[in-house]
Amino acid sequence: MPKGVYAAASAMWVESRALDITARNIAHTLTPGYRKEVMQRTSFVEELANQGRGRAIKQDGGAGVLTNGSRFLFTEGARETTGAPLDLGLAGEGFYQVRSPDGKDLLTRAAHFTTDKQGRIVNPDGWPVIGQGGPITVPPDADRILVDQDGRVSYEVIQDGLRNETVIDQLRIVTVERNDRMQAVNGQYFDPAGQPVRDATSAQVRQGTLEKANIEPVQELVDLIAIQRRYDAAQKALREQSQAGSGFSDILRGG
Repeated sequence: MPKGVYAAASAMWVESRALDITARNIAHTLTPGYRKEVMQRTSFVEELANQGRGRAIKQDGGAGVLTNGSRFLFTEGARETTGAPLDLGLAGEGFYQVRSPDGKDLLTRAAHFTTDKQGRIVNPDGWPVIGQGGPITVPPDADRILVDQDGRVSYEVIQDGLRNETVIDQLRIVTVERNDRMQAVNGQYFDPAGQPVRDATSAQVRQGTLEKANIEPVQELVDLIAIQRRYDAAQKALREQSQAGSGFSDILRGG
């Protein structure tokens, strides 16, 4: 295959992947705690060099671009005030732990929590939120749920005009050594991937707030336009390369 054709075709494939990722970001701009995903690009030359096969190509380096997977950005998203007692936006570095149905403790900043029929604090999928002593359960007679900035969860019972407050547990807020080594279940939940978790010392809970996705919709739309233009340019180059190759074949055939 002519080098130019391969270069143009590979560019079209890469831009189609970038389009998928950008469209997914746009779709999740209103998803609480969603982390922005970005595609990583590499070249055919770099990939061969990483495999120790750099000498297998000519000095001109070959042609073509490749995707090198994608990664998520863990910058903090803006918080909005909701007033809901179990909307628990985080300020600073850290994640909540939630337990998935298969028993894994996943990390998330999607803190739109509620209680289930058993009184457990859960995420919208019904996965329990983990405290220092395991899943946190609020007694049925609780009149009010309070969460302080350190994650201590307590409930208040009002009786005969008196308010009695009782601490239940403390939310487990953790960090890992390398965020980029976590495996994404999706853009909201991440598996530590074998990394040990440790308590986050700088994170603070903001009860009654919700962290938004760390995605800027206007920038995503700008990126979408740029991707489309690069795709169109590669498509045009592919068409021109194909036509040039066709003409050369006609000459060889005496056409």
